[in-house]
Amino acid sequence: MSDEIITASIGLFGVLLGGLLTIGADQWARHRKKKEEQAYLAILVVSELDRFVNGCLSVARDNGTAYGRPAGDDQYYKPTVKAPEFAPLNIDVEWRVLPQDLLYAILAIPDKRKQLDSWIFGYTEHDDEDGSDYIVERQLGYAELGLDVSGTARDLRAHAKLPIEDGSNFRNDEFGEIIAKMRALKEKRSGQD
Repeated sequence: MSDEIITASIGLFGVLLGGLLTIGADQWARHRKKKEEQAYLAILVVSELDRFVNGCLSVARDNGTAYGRPAGDDQYYKPTVKAPEFAPLNIDVEWRVLPQDLLYAILAIPDKRKQLDSWIFGYTEHDDEDGSDYIVERQLGYAELGLDVSGTARDLRAHAKLPIEDGSNFRNDEFGEIIAKMRALKEKRSGQD
């Protein structure tokens, strides 16, 4: 009888081991697929985020002049650079593979831009005679937004173990300089009122 018990035990052990190996292989395959999807997503989305951040930098540098003079008619400062667009849901990736906080940070970018544009638009109605307050707010707002989105791109790179972009530190330094300059200019102007 002990031979029968040993044979049955070996058979049961074989079935259990086979089941565990199948489950383990399935989990490993799902984990590998998720990592591949995360890498693919990160590469595509980081590229789009970098384009958006570079567009923010262009707007932040735009002082409303052309050839050293106000770009608009009648000595009116007017934007010369179009604001960047970011439409993450147009990127065909599996968004659910990202952690919730990173996913939220990325998907919230278009809303942040819309809120910023609404805030800046308010300056067109209450602006000074030459449009310069609007331009200062636009430069400051897009510098802050660009710096924020640059941080999100850095977080996505780190999550996906992608290399850090070489130019991001220089770009972020320039954002910081623009922010400091625009805040000082706003403070100086508010002291003159």
